[in-house]
Amino acid sequence: WDLPDKKFFWESSEHPNFTLNEETGMIQMRHKTREGRYHLRFKVYDRKHTQTDVPANITVYVKEISHEAIINSGSIRISGISDEDFIRVWNYKTLSVARSKLDIFKDKLADLLNTERENIDIFSVQLRKKHPPITDIRFSAHGAHYYKPIRLNGIVLMHREEIERAVGINITMVGIDECLYENQMCEGSCTNVLDISNLPYMVNANKTALVGVRVDVIPECTCGARNFTQAETCRNSPCYNGGRCIEGKYGLTCSCPPGYTGPRCQQTSRSFRGTGWAWYPSLEMCDNSH
Repeated sequence: WDLPDKKFFWESSEHPNFTLNEETGMIQMRHKTREGRYHLRFKVYDRKHTQTDVPANITVYVKEISHEAIINSGSIRISGISDEDFIRVWNYKTLSVARSKLDIFKDKLADLLNTERENIDIFSVQLRKKHPPITDIRFSAHGAHYYKPIRLNGIVLMHREEIERAVGINITMVGIDECLYENQMCEGSCTNVLDISNLPYMVNANKTALVGVRVDVIPECTCGARNFTQAETCRNSPCYNGGRCIEGKYGLTCSCPPGYTGPRCQQTSRSFRGTGWAWYPSLEMCDNSH
């Protein structure tokens, strides 16, 4: 609200990986900045209050998110909380810094998935509706390999109420599905397509900000199980279970680890001893599936 009264400057020389807009105070990261932590120091001048050289320091954490992490991500939709509220670290009631809901959710996921906190990435927080607020959150987790969405969403579904109590959120959907309601988006077949934008999505909560991956689930009125029009490339990670994709003259092939004999490194057999179980993704919504 008092931005027109201020001007922003670097404390010393400009950082080689970042640029500063002196009028707005907006910081932009340059292309190909490496993963890591960056401490940036600035001075602020306020002409209305005749304040000069007021120090303003910012710590930027840069995390590389791979294409594999995005396509293997789990997702939830929450209601009653905006994107800003989910990442906010400032408690306006107590006027003090507090842990964000994002931070608590990350800890809870690490606990439920029995993995290290560093193996969890919450890389997309996007507001879908302002009034009442509806927010989509997308996350990935990995050990030696990235966990599949069916596992991530399944664990969250199993512990939904526990997560809601711990984080203080209301989860209305696990595994964002724009084809959930029949004939709402499409009259017949409906397939969810993950649209990954090159443009980031920024959430600014004043004392903290998240610049994440802009990911949208787009409903397409086709039967995904029968649609083979999209050309396969290694970029789409067609090889499962840690298989290595090889593009050749006549298409792609997969070099698979031992025990995975399917053409895309699938495990073609599985035995159960009476108490086992398996998770599979839901069937595509098709008007004619047989």
